Amino acid sequence: MDADAQNAAMKSASRRYGEVTHIRFSADELANLKAVAERDGVTVSEVVRRLVRAEAGHLPIASEALRPVIVDMTDQLRRVGVNFNQAVRAMNDGRVAYDEDLEQALIAVGDLVRQFRDELKTMTVGSRKAREARP
Repeated sequence: MDADAQNAAMKSASRRYGEVTHIRFSADELANLKAVAERDGVTVSEVVRRLVRAEAGHLPIASEALRPVIVDMTDQLRRVGVNFNQAVRAMNDGRVAYDEDLEQALIAVGDLVRQFRDELKTMTVGSRKAREARP
């Protein structure tokens, strides 16, 4: 990789992740991290990010086999969200009898749908190394 391409890749990673940290590992720990990275076809940094996400309670990054299913689920959730928005809009426009409790419930469910959809989308992003390897 030439210097310009390497600088562009670093700037892209900086925009995506923003922060850099330095961690010391024992030789065995680093060997284990590298083995996991090699097995999954990702960088050591991606392995560490995944471990942090898992510890923080976030959904994991999807495997290549699950990616199409999750992309389909994400699209279905988008459709559900659109339907919730239409229901709330119909109440706000007076086309449906207004019910404050129903409106709040629809808004809450819509928020949950968006949150879950965002989590699913995050699962399908994958690592830079995996994206570059795709045809």
